[in-house]
Amino acid sequence: MKKKKKFKIRWIVIPVILIVIIVLVVAGLAGASQGMMATETVTNRDIVTYHSFTGVVKPVDEEELMPAAADMKILSIEVEEGDMVKAGDVIMYLDRKSIEDQIAELETSMSVNAANSALTVQQARTNYTNYKKDLEEGLNSQIIAAEQTMKSAETAMNSAVRKYEDTVSMNSAGINQALLSAKSNVDSAYINVRNAQEALYLADYNKRHSNTKLTQTEYENAERSLEKAWINYNDAVAASKAASITEETNLENLYDQMVSAQSSYLSAVDSYNATVRATEEQLENYRLQYQVALAGSDTSVNDLKLAKLYEKLDDCTIRASIDGEVTSIPVEEGSLTVASKSVATVTNFSKLKIDIKINEYDIKGASVGEDVTVILNAVGTEYDGKITKISRNAKSENGVSYFESEVEFAGDEDVRSGMSVEVHLITNELHDVPTLPTDLIQLRDDGTAYVTVYTEDHKTTEERDIECGATDGTYTEITSGLKTGDEIVYMPILTGGDMEVMY
Repeated sequence: MKKKKKFKIRWIVIPVILIVIIVLVVAGLAGASQGMMATETVTNRDIVTYHSFTGVVKPVDEEELMPAAADMKILSIEVEEGDMVKAGDVIMYLDRKSIEDQIAELETSMSVNAANSALTVQQARTNYTNYKKDLEEGLNSQIIAAEQTMKSAETAMNSAVRKYEDTVSMNSAGINQALLSAKSNVDSAYINVRNAQEALYLADYNKRHSNTKLTQTEYENAERSLEKAWINYNDAVAASKAASITEETNLENLYDQMVSAQSSYLSAVDSYNATVRATEEQLENYRLQYQVALAGSDTSVNDLKLAKLYEKLDDCTIRASIDGEVTSIPVEEGSLTVASKSVATVTNFSKLKIDIKINEYDIKGASVGEDVTVILNAVGTEYDGKITKISRNAKSENGVSYFESEVEFAGDEDVRSGMSVEVHLITNELHDVPTLPTDLIQLRDDGTAYVTVYTEDHKTTEERDIECGATDGTYTEITSGLKTGDEIVYMPILTGGDMEVMY
């Protein structure tokens, strides 16, 4: 659109011509003005607007064929650059000898290891199962010996206690209240020690049969209780001994014997519990040895290695995995393969793509699956395409955010990889709507649009307000103020050697 311009006359020639022009303008201004006006009719047209993007043609499917391993000799190449191939066609053959040697060596090693592992597993299983059976049936010699020692100590302790108590009864008149109190404290402490010992034994049993965080805590609490009971017991014994110094020698000796027997018994119980724990640890060691033996006999790792070697053996025949054209063979027969370096490239030119950048202001009108027009600038050919990818993460360039996107289209013999193209994404498409050339629509300073039309007498002109819709740059839709078939008038730009008249 263009804004309204003032009528002006530019004087550029000799005075004589100026005089003639002035006379003509003054004498026939009204008639001359009307004769110089041109008309334009409001006509129905299609208005199409679009976003435009540029990019370079690339193939969608392109495969670089990689060797199975490095330093493999290329025995033969079965194709040449430019050949058309199908998926599965042989491209080249590689030497298989080095892989075959690795397979033979690994299979021999696996055979020897299998025989040795079988003997180790058998011995470890026997040790574990026999030891476990003895424990479950109460036949473990260490536990039996510890249990017998504990019972003998208990018998000796009970005998010493009875002798002491009998002597106390017979000599009750010679025993004071302090000694009786000390004895009571010792007895109480002893009971506490026994209870703590039994609690520890039970906690140990629970832990061995249900090793959980709760049973472990129970076991640790029982150990601490036993330690405290021992401290209390020893304190009580010391106090009792101090009180018994003044008592009769016979009673003192009997008392000492009783205390010694009690200590021997408690020590025997501790020894028994320690023996039980040691046997549990030994059983766990046998179990771990059995597991290690089983792990050593596991051939799954070598089986996997062997399977991979056989896969590499198959890879010595290099085949195309897609249909297409052989576009590169950077190796020769007799040369060695290089790790991570392709030996051939196959390209499918039937399906092509273009990488485009959709800026943040245009992204609202774009979506995956949207139809686009691909224009090949070099030959002026158009192709139908679709948007197949739009990144979810924006990137920034020169302060403007954009989204990396892809367009795919079907090519033909005119399209070559690397050609520049233009992509049009239609944003609005109107059909058969009233339009005027955009250049004939004028704007006031406040932005309102208007055109010039004849009055009813067709002798003078007037301005008419209009409202505009979509525009493709050349034509603009008229939404109100005019209808199809209406005429507008305008002053065309006149150029010449003497004078230029324009808005």
